Amino acid sequence: MKLAAERSYYAQWIEKDLGAWRDHGITQEVVHAAAQLYDVCDGDLLRFQVLNGSLWVQHVTDRRKGWYPSGLGPGNLASKGRVPYAILALMDTLRMFPGQIPDVDAVLHTADFPCVRHSWDAGQPEGRSPMIVLGYQGAPTHHDLPFPDATFWGHEGGYLLDPWGNPAHGWAGQAALLHRKYEHVSLLDRIPQAMWRGRTQDTMYPFRDALRRKFVSCPKELRDAGRPDEATLFSVVEPPVVLQDSCDYRYNTYIESNSYASNLKQKLACGSVLLAPHPQHWEWFGRAMKPGQHYVEVTHEEDHVCEQTLAAVRDMNALFDSRGRRELPPGGPLTPSLAAALAAGQGSAHSGQQKSAALGRRAVGGGGTGAPGRLLISNSSSGRQPAAAEPQPSSDGSYVWRSDRMPWEVAASGQRFVREHVRMQDALLYIRDLLRSYAALQRFKPEPVKSTCYTGARLLEQFSTPHSADGEAVARAYPWLVSWDGGCKPGH
Repeated sequence: MKLAAERSYYAQWIEKDLGAWRDHGITQEVVHAAAQLYDVCDGDLLRFQVLNGSLWVQHVTDRRKGWYPSGLGPGNLASKGRVPYAILALMDTLRMFPGQIPDVDAVLHTADFPCVRHSWDAGQPEGRSPMIVLGYQGAPTHHDLPFPDATFWGHEGGYLLDPWGNPAHGWAGQAALLHRKYEHVSLLDRIPQAMWRGRTQDTMYPFRDALRRKFVSCPKELRDAGRPDEATLFSVVEPPVVLQDSCDYRYNTYIESNSYASNLKQKLACGSVLLAPHPQHWEWFGRAMKPGQHYVEVTHEEDHVCEQTLAAVRDMNALFDSRGRRELPPGGPLTPSLAAALAAGQGSAHSGQQKSAALGRRAVGGGGTGAPGRLLISNSSSGRQPAAAEPQPSSDGSYVWRSDRMPWEVAASGQRFVREHVRMQDALLYIRDLLRSYAALQRFKPEPVKSTCYTGARLLEQFSTPHSADGEAVARAYPWLVSWDGGCKPGH
């Protein structure tokens, strides 16, 4: 198979992440110690072994918080928890690359937060490596090895749905759905605001979300300062926007919450300009993304995020309205959700944010073909105002959005990055090469540790508890699970 001969695009980051174990190796002692972190690492934790190509799993933490049973009822597979999807990810990798993964003994946790801090190194005995865990993110202050999260095989919270209401289970289906939906929707046709929706207050972890709360406050602060027209360049809180419709907006904002957020790939895939602070918590693919090339970087500083975002969006809109209208190709039919949003006047006074400068719209170029015309957003209900002067780059060639590239070039580059390097095959190659590099550093022979050998039927049984329809949905998405024995012998 051609894929089996490929090397992960992220090999350099895998090797960098494993650097802390290069001198003294991965010993059984540090793996045993990591398996005791269930009261320290925030989320569910499992220990697994790959033995002669079979997957053995020990559930270290209790099955809780809706994992078994499903607290949200049938059809809400995300409430099964993240652990079953982590097992599915490992199974899928073993299935795709038989015989390519050596024996491994590792601990994986599924929390929102990284776990093993660099600061713990000071308490380690001389010559002992840090504890080692795989998790959903890395951070400059932690040793956690990034692992593709549950949303690549399942979903979190709610499905993305196609126009006929069919759910996209897993990233492959979601990526295809977003590509089809926005393939012919020009950036000129998208609502020219910086959009963000999401949680702003985590009651369990109140220290989170500070930057999100500040971003959400930007429109109000601008209105209070007597700048209502500039306030309309933000769209926050209202109206509700589901993830699959977020690229109805020209600028899609990604804001971390003292951890990674799992929707970065969706926001890149649908082709809007991504606005984001430089990641402080990265997914397995995140460090390959470059600010100014794949996304427009905004500041982490709460005191400056409003003004900096405002300046970037204002100047990018002016460039879209001048050079963009000369260079960008015309768009195709608007998506139903975008057409409805514009028809309702959204992109302006969300929940009364802007009463005196409602966003007008007019159709352009519809002709007699019956095709929808392009909708232009302006700050005047009676028509479009004169375009702002085209912004000019500074002496080093960069614009206020910290790049010498046009905003539509940044959007296209970010979208292309996801389509070429964040595919399911990339996730599988990453896991394979991570486990191979990990195994090369082991200083012991892995053996089962209170573990059970996992077959596809065993995993489907757990997905089916207590709602059989949930297991049936996973089986439809991954039919190979039904007959996959994983090399397990009877009784294991």
